[in-house]
Amino acid sequence: MKKRTLFLKLLMLFLVMTLIVELMGVYLSRIKKPNFWMYHFYTVFEYFTLFYLFKSVLKDKKTLKFSYILLFLLVVVWCVTFVNRDYFNYAVIIGSFNVGVLVFLYLQELLLSDEIINYKRLLPFWVSVGLIVFHLPAIPFFSFWNYMKNKDLLPILHSLIVLMNIIISFGLIWSNKKVEY
Repeated sequence: MKKRTLFLKLLMLFLVMTLIVELMGVYLSRIKKPNFWMYHFYTVFEYFTLFYLFKSVLKDKKTLKFSYILLFLLVVVWCVTFVNRDYFNYAVIIGSFNVGVLVFLYLQELLLSDEIINYKRLLPFWVSVGLIVFHLPAIPFFSFWNYMKNKDLLPILHSLIVLMNIIISFGLIWSNKKVEY
């Protein structure tokens, strides 16, 4: 029961903070104020929260070694962005790659367990699907960010964010409330 509570608390914290940051980002953009620093701090919060979210459901903690290395790299690059903002995209790329690794580890454990029989009722499954829908395409998107002449592809990124949140919301509604995660 403790794992389930931690997973749900972390998920709710992540979703509420995401909503607040996105609403503030839209507001700051509309009044023509810079919002880089808000997203800068949110990025490290986001990727650490997602790490602990998956750490709470993964049974084999030994598989997290590579993810720890990616988190360390994320923090290093994140600190560098205080000096040079051009490295911010690299922090997002590393963070999104780490989310991909964590989702893969979770799905691997799920496939090898008896829980796979009722996967549609597992909230962590839907969260994983939602996160992978956004974070895997984000890797090439942010890899080429500095080379884009204009930002015409931003609606695609926004659509992926909306799709990710719809999938997570669907999981919150559809999942079995009595299952331990």
